[in-house]
Amino acid sequence: MNSNSTTDTETVPHTLKLDAIRIYEKFQSLCPALSIEEADQLRDNILSDGEFREPLIVWKSEGILVDGHNRFNVWRTLTDEQRQRIAPPRIKQLEFSDRDAVHDWIINNQIGRRNVAPSQRAYLVGRLYNSEKKNDRDFLKQGDASPNLPGDQIEHPGKTAGRIADKVGMSPAQVRRDAKYAEAVDKLAENLGPEVRDELLTAKKISKDRAVEIAALPADQQKAEYERAMGRGEPSGGISFTPEEWGGMEPVADPVVPDDTVTDYHVKEMQAPYREVQKHATAMKKAFGNLSSGPGGAWCNPNAMQDILTCYTNLMNTINYRKPVAVCGYCNGKKCDRCYQTGALNKDQSQALAEGRSATGQATAGVQQAV
Repeated sequence: MNSNSTTDTETVPHTLKLDAIRIYEKFQSLCPALSIEEADQLRDNILSDGEFREPLIVWKSEGILVDGHNRFNVWRTLTDEQRQRIAPPRIKQLEFSDRDAVHDWIINNQIGRRNVAPSQRAYLVGRLYNSEKKNDRDFLKQGDASPNLPGDQIEHPGKTAGRIADKVGMSPAQVRRDAKYAEAVDKLAENLGPEVRDELLTAKKISKDRAVEIAALPADQQKAEYERAMGRGEPSGGISFTPEEWGGMEPVADPVVPDDTVTDYHVKEMQAPYREVQKHATAMKKAFGNLSSGPGGAWCNPNAMQDILTCYTNLMNTINYRKPVAVCGYCNGKKCDRCYQTGALNKDQSQALAEGRSATGQATAGVQQAV
């Protein structure tokens, strides 16, 4: 809704000094934080390159950092000796109409980056939807008094989810689900502390649905439930509890079941629980290797271990065989009986379809591998 929010751009190496740049927490929260290992790697890369490859983006009239918080933090933590070895980061100043315009610019810029994790992308998409939904509501309140708005916005007011869905390549329903997730993350960060936001978006221990459930609890119950879900708290009361309460058992990203056509993006989302199973299976294989050690190791002699590993291999082959890898070429993602109404095919089915089309001279472009 703020497509014309930037009015001026320029690279300013000296006009604005680095120590005069201000940090605004709400803008910084939109930029994914780095883990300790990632921050160390970024610092090492900068020192190795001898420069900051990308400039810092600053709101010109306010002097507030808009993009480059991680790089700016690296500069601030360098020693004097290290600073003498590299060139300081360049500063690129942009002018914005207001803070809402900066907010939307940051989100759109982050969504367009390839290294954004699924949970971070979902959070950003949700924040963008909530921001533009507010703008749409303000537009509707104005009635017909909107001569300065683009024609497409006057013609279709309020269709926020569809507009964003087209932009980011997902279904409107998923955009709305991501909006609920973003609201939940912000609510938990407000009630439990800002560090919770970074943990939710980087730790990959709590699914999006679980975060929404925890945020819906009364404020005085959220802390205990959050800690339990992260694997740090006590199990819930009663004589039994499920392993999921300890966290780390849910998939990295929620599988998407779109309302309309399945795309390659949805296929990748469908693969999330399979990747989670494979991750736990890798740990299980390592545990198998320890069975023969210890006082009871004689029960797991080489023959027994071979039987166990054979069963493990069969299990992994079965999982891999069932994993969706491509948009269904029979219905082009519309969902049919050949794909069990999922809109996706597994490896064998997609290869069979490709070979069949090739044999009859038909194009095989419809079978796009998503792995």
